Amino acid sequence: MSHRRIMMVVVTGFGIAALTGNALSQQETLREQLLGAWLLASFNSVHADGSKLTAFGDNPNGIAFFDRTGHYIITVMRSDQAKYAGNDRTQGTADENKATAQGTFTYFGTYTVSEPDRTLNIHIVGSSFPNWNGADQKRTFAVSADELKLTNPVASTGGDN
Repeated sequence: MSHRRIMMVVVTGFGIAALTGNALSQQETLREQLLGAWLLASFNSVHADGSKLTAFGDNPNGIAFFDRTGHYIITVMRSDQAKYAGNDRTQGTADENKATAQGTFTYFGTYTVSEPDRTLNIHIVGSSFPNWNGADQKRTFAVSADELKLTNPVASTGGDN
């Protein structure tokens, strides 16, 4: 069984590089290529000055699912998060809760694909970053073999949103 991988990039600032990718098959639409589960390969925030932020560490964990009914979920988290002292997630200390909030990001909702401009249009029903709840956002994407490159111009870490 081969693993499909996703590379997620958050671009802040004004410039977004055009993405290109080879189609898996001339018969498959971009939407069909997007369907399924994608394991996270990397997650980087690239600022307008070219500097990068690895908010989820060097080896983040994550997965994205896109289904045929137009629903998705994306989850990213640090792989090096420390365990809580107690065994009750609702009783974490302020520092434990802060580390969890800063080291975990998840959102879900519905999506459509625009074939001509190779974009993913998402409606966010719920997010661990409440400012995104109910928002509509656009991502550019490219699929090449077993890799999905998803670029998000809307940063959840500040900057030009």
